[in-house]
Amino acid sequence: MSSITYHLLTESEPFSEFAGGAISRWAGNVLRNTSGSVVVCPAADGSWMFNPASVYLLPGLRLYKPLRWHLFRLPWLLHCRVICGLFRPLLARVRRGDVVWIHNRPEFALALTPHIRRRGGRVVLHLHNSHLVDGPESLMGQIRVDRLVFVSEFLRQQARDKFPMLGAWFGGSSVLYNGADQSIFYPPLEGRRNPETATVLFAGRLVEDKGVHILLDAMKLLDQQGVRVQAHIVGSSSFGLGEETGYIRRLKAASPATVAFLQYRSGMALGDLFRGADMFCSPSVWDEPFGLVNVEALASGLPVVSTLSGGASEIFSSGGGILVERGCAVQLASALRQLTENPELRAQLGQDGYRAFLDRFTWSKTQRQVREIERALST
Repeated sequence: MSSITYHLLTESEPFSEFAGGAISRWAGNVLRNTSGSVVVCPAADGSWMFNPASVYLLPGLRLYKPLRWHLFRLPWLLHCRVICGLFRPLLARVRRGDVVWIHNRPEFALALTPHIRRRGGRVVLHLHNSHLVDGPESLMGQIRVDRLVFVSEFLRQQARDKFPMLGAWFGGSSVLYNGADQSIFYPPLEGRRNPETATVLFAGRLVEDKGVHILLDAMKLLDQQGVRVQAHIVGSSSFGLGEETGYIRRLKAASPATVAFLQYRSGMALGDLFRGADMFCSPSVWDEPFGLVNVEALASGLPVVSTLSGGASEIFSSGGGILVERGCAVQLASALRQLTENPELRAQLGQDGYRAFLDRFTWSKTQRQVREIERALST
C-alpha cells in the first residue's frame, strides 16, 4: 500500500475556496490533482472540487476551536491528553511510511508526534505564522519533528533567534513560499489602460493589523493634494462574509469620497477586481509572515505598495513594489501618488513583479518542493 500524506489544517479554517483562508488556499492549490494526499479539516464545502476520498472531516478539530485558549491555561499534560483524545480517529489511520503534515499548530506537533512515530509515521510542522515563537518557550523548545517548513525566511530566522540551542534542528528546515492560482490571477489580456483616475485596490481581512486605516489616511492626503486616485477596499472581518465590526464601522465613517467598500469576493470575481485595478496596496502594520495577496497582485501584473514588515522584503526582492515604513500615511500617500502620476513606472513595476511571480511564486513550484520533502522523508 502506498503511503499517504495527511495535511492537518487548523481548527479555525474550513477547507473552502470561499470561507477558508491562506492555509485552505495553500492546500487547495498545492494538493490539487495529486495522489496520496488527504486534507484533514474541521469542515469542507466542496468548492475546491476535490475527490471526497481526499478530504477527511475530523470532528475533533471542530471541538478544539472553542477550547483552544482555555487549554493553554491548563498544565501541558492535560492539554496534550485533550489533543490526543480529540485526534484519536486520525492517529488510528496512520500507517508506516505515512506523513502527518501539520499546518500552523505547534501544539499539535508536540502532542501527536510520539504517537505518529510509534505507528511508523513522520511529522512535518508547517508554520504560516509566528505561533512557534509566540507560544510558551518551555513547550515550543521541546518540539522535535522530522521537518520544519516555514512560509518565509523571515519566519525561519525568527525561530532561529528564539531557539538558538536548536541549531541542528533548523538545519533540516525548508522555506516554501505561497503562490497564486494562475487560472484566477493573471494580467488583463488586452493590457492595462491609463485612466484619468487611477484605482488602487486593497483585498484582505478588515482587521487593524492589515492597516486599512493607514490607507484611508493616505487617501485623505491624496484627496487634499488633488491627486486623481480612488481606492476599492474589498474584504470582511474574517474569511467569507464576516460580521461588520466596530473597526469596520469606524473605517467607513472616516473614509473620504474617493474610497469605496466592496463586498468580500473570492475566485474569479476577485481576480477580475485585480485585473481592473491600476495598483495594489498592502498597508500592513504588523510583521506579516508572507502576505499572499501581494503575490496575487504580482501574478495579476499589478505594481504594489507595501510596508517594510515581516516577509514583504522577500516577496519584492526581485522588484514589483515600493516598500514604505509601516504605519506612515505620509510615505504611503507619496508612493501611491508616484504610481498614480507615472503610468510608465506602474507598467515597469507590474512587468518586473510578474516576472518575479513566474520565477518564484507559482503553486507548481511549491508542489515540486512538497514532493521533494516527501521523498526525503521516505528514505
